[in-house]
Amino acid sequence: MSIGHDWSPSLEEIAGQLQSRPDVLTVVGISGYGGAGKSTLAQQLGMRLAAPVVSIDEFGTAAVFQRSTAWDGFDRARLVRQVLAPLRAGDRQVRYDRCDDWETWLTVSTPISVDRFLVLEGVGAFHLDLLPYLDYRVWIDIPLTEATRRGIAREAALGRAVHHLWEATWEPNERDFEARFHPRAAADAILRPIPRK
Repeated sequence: MSIGHDWSPSLEEIAGQLQSRPDVLTVVGISGYGGAGKSTLAQQLGMRLAAPVVSIDEFGTAAVFQRSTAWDGFDRARLVRQVLAPLRAGDRQVRYDRCDDWETWLTVSTPISVDRFLVLEGVGAFHLDLLPYLDYRVWIDIPLTEATRRGIAREAALGRAVHHLWEATWEPNERDFEARFHPRAAADAILRPIPRK
């Protein structure tokens, strides 16, 4: 979520809906286009729910820099095997191989403790491989061109000139994924930005 707008419905409303559900483990999936604000939204919702946040980016592979109709650059099988399936089986202490380095692809074994909620965020989160594990799904409803513009600006602010990657690979990947999987239709809640007064 970027500075300058709030969400409709609000995060308080979403958190209230989730907390009113039966007292069982709930995996909350947050998806939307790259640059839409998923990571920040997930962190803010995670704080409200006292929930750990896992990003699909942590399961990236070198194929993330290639064209794909299914966001094949993320190792969904590892995500399921190390996090989602154990949680579904009743484990509340899980450990997964987190990768934050998209140059060396080295991973770090990372433990998380899940009480009632886990927030999972990322592009392609509403893939058919993951949907059975997502108990509540949030789609960030920002136009693709706007999300791409924001993503490029965010990277530029960090000194990374990757506009060609966004425009030639990731934005077309988003279009193909949407045409193939219709992620917006899988959402339980659709969040839209509203300007702050």
